Order: sequence, then structure tokens, then C-alpha cells
Amino acid sequence: MQDYYDKRFDSATKPVASVAENELRRQFNTKANQVRNLVDSAESLGDASNRLNLIRAAASLPAERTKPLKGNVLQFCKSLIFDAKADPASLNEIIHSTELGQVEARVLLASAMFLITEEVDHGGDNMAVKDLLAQFIGLVRAERLLARNDPFLGEAQCALEAMKEDDGE
Repeated sequence: MQDYYDKRFDSATKPVASVAENELRRQFNTKANQVRNLVDSAESLGDASNRLNLIRAAASLPAERTKPLKGNVLQFCKSLIFDAKADPASLNEIIHSTELGQVEARVLLASAMFLITEEVDHGGDNMAVKDLLAQFIGLVRAERLLARNDPFLGEAQCALEAMKEDDGE
């Protein structure tokens, strides 16, 4: 009995090197191709080094990339990403908009998730990024803009929880 479990433990903790190496190479190549495709998609929108283009490319299907974002989402996200500003009037318009779709929802979530700062300028006052992200998550849920298992929504929820834990909430 002990020999059986020793062999199982060894096989689980010491996989055959060539198999592990080949699998690792395959996973690396898969990720590299995904990144290459994302950058190519961002280049089709303009400058690939522009974070907003990368977010937009990741948030949309190829056919959706040629369509403009609805409402003032693009302008709001530009200001958010490049200037760390969340215009209160624009935010209110977005929160109460009825024309937002999946792409807009993903772009809003990603724009808030990938901010480097903890606070943004909100009409002269500071607003915590976690509060902004919470508003976007609330909007997406209330309007059912994304499926519950959408990767952007799932990551946004995880990011919000991590932000809350960092603040000790």
C-alpha cells in the first residue's frame, strides 16, 4: 500500500521532464500567440502602445472593433486612463445610460481595473478607484450587460475584493 502512494506522490511531484518541458513550451507559445493577436488587434485601432486601444481590442470581437463606443464611454475612459480624471457629469450619464452594450461594459471595467493610482480626480474631489469600479460592477449587474461568467466581470470582482482587502475592509 505504501509503495502505491509513494509512486503516486513521485509521479505527481516529479513529472517526466520531457513531457513537462513540452507542455510548458506549448503553454508559453499559446500565451505568446494570444498577446501577439491582442497587439495586432490594438494596432488595427491605432497605436498599440496606447492602453485604451489594448483594452478595447481585448474587450471586443473583430467585427465590433470598427464600431464606435456608445455614449461618452470612449472620452470618459481616455480621461480616466491618461489623466486619472472621472468627470462627474460624464460618469452620471454613463451610469444612467440605456444604450450601453457588452463592449462598453468591458471597456469601463478594464479602464478602472488597470488604473495604477488608487484615487482619481472626480470634479475637484478625490474618488477611490475601488468606488468607481464598484459603481461599474453595479451598473453591469443591474443592467445585465454581461453574463455572470464573463471574464471581465469576474476579474473586476476579484480586483475589487483585492482592493478592499488592501484597505482592510
